[in-house]
Amino acid sequence: MSDHDITHKEIYDRLVKVEAKVDQIEANTNDMVAAFVAAKGAFTVLEWIAKAAKPFLFIAAVVASISVLVQEFRSH
Repeated sequence: MSDHDITHKEIYDRLVKVEAKVDQIEANTNDMVAAFVAAKGAFTVLEWIAKAAKPFLFIAAVVASISVLVQEFRSH
């Protein structure tokens, strides 16, 4: 055997190391995907809140306008 020959044990050891790295990358990727899914859910909830807030803000503006008008008429 020459210096360039690789034994089956060395190939197997390298394969085990590569598999461990792939498993670690997969775990990290799964964590990132979970974080993105959670962020997507949070933005969906914020969108719902914004949709619900628009009518309430409109009603509050109308009530405030009426209140200002009543105060103006009472002060004269």
